[in-house]
Amino acid sequence: MAIIASTAIVSPGQAPGASAGESQPDAIQAYLAPLVANQTLAGAVTLVANRDRILYLKATGFRDIEAKAPMATNDMFWIASTSKPMTATAMMMLVDEGKVNLDDPVEKYLPEFKGQMVRAKRTDGKDAAAEQGPPELVPANHPIRVREILSHTSGLAFKSKAQPGALDLLPLKDAVKSFAGEPLLFQPGTDYSYSNEGLNTAARIIEVVTGIPTSSSCSSGCLTRWA
Repeated sequence: MAIIASTAIVSPGQAPGASAGESQPDAIQAYLAPLVANQTLAGAVTLVANRDRILYLKATGFRDIEAKAPMATNDMFWIASTSKPMTATAMMMLVDEGKVNLDDPVEKYLPEFKGQMVRAKRTDGKDAAAEQGPPELVPANHPIRVREILSHTSGLAFKSKAQPGALDLLPLKDAVKSFAGEPLLFQPGTDYSYSNEGLNTAARIIEVVTGIPTSSSCSSGCLTRWA
């Protein structure tokens, strides 16, 4: 968990609002400590920064409650879908640079998406994605586009059958290939369905275009522009 608080100029670890040489209660820690005590939070790392430097950095609570292992400021967190805005930002930077067009077909960058099929829409009102046995398939009305994978309107599912119960265990390249191998839930651009597959596919396009792994491209691109 990361909390962005005020940007008052303080020294790392000094309570925001305290002037140099002045000792004041740490309001951030005073707020977090009861949440750790009542187990609302296991622990937290709080970082306050401006564009020039880190103003406040402190850990509280535990990274492992059972082992009573204290949280450290450099502990790693699984940020889950918080990465989606970062991926979208990195993609839009490529759009600004003229390296990607929002109306480009995904298959331009990832050929495995060519000829993708769509589950036929049922006329009895039942969910086509939940039906048993091989689904009836029809051709896509157009190849899915970059703007559709960013806006959850591509028809890509939440996750593929190749992915285990826990997400993000497959290498990104392999996961995206599994997305391309399954039919779309609906015709591209005609509906909305929250899709991890869509943003992961966008992340793979970023890798292909920049030649940089997504974990690096999002930090180098979003924070310091491309290397």
